[in-house]
Amino acid sequence: MTSGPRSWATTLSCVNCAITAEQNQLLTSPFTDEEIKLASQQLGSLKSPGPDGFPGLFYQSFWETVAPTVISASHCFQSSNPNMVNLNRTNITLIPKVPNPETVSQFRPISLCNNSYKIISKVLANRLKILLPNLISEQQSAFVPGRQIQDCILIAHEAFHYLRIKKSSEKFELGLKVDMNKAYDRVE
Repeated sequence: MTSGPRSWATTLSCVNCAITAEQNQLLTSPFTDEEIKLASQQLGSLKSPGPDGFPGLFYQSFWETVAPTVISASHCFQSSNPNMVNLNRTNITLIPKVPNPETVSQFRPISLCNNSYKIISKVLANRLKILLPNLISEQQSAFVPGRQIQDCILIAHEAFHYLRIKKSSEKFELGLKVDMNKAYDRVE
């Protein structure tokens, strides 16, 4: 549990608004049946099922049967007082990172969510995907079509090459590699 303050109002007051009123309307408008159906078709067909016990292929194959329930759950999610108890149920399984793991750190936890949860998340992601190119700076290389995270590797290589061949001067420069796994575990 964090020991820091729980109120973000002061911090967020310094952040410029990046979403226009029209974009906010797009993000918060009621889900359409077409959006929900498209999101269900985008599920991984044979990915491991969650607590509902059904893979995405079931939803895709029997959409006409499950559509009313999924659409109702999606609209309930957007209501002012959604009942998230059943929707949030998730199975967690541990996938070994190495052969014959011996410690917990040698496993990767995987959450297996209900498909209704995945569909709602996909509808929201599809809406946000339209706005991401305007929200993510040009210096970031991931999450935007046409940009590749491998570009960061090239930039890091060029920076360290520069540091290696640079003639000594009165300025001292260094490169710093941060172990993101350890940093992530310690962020509050």
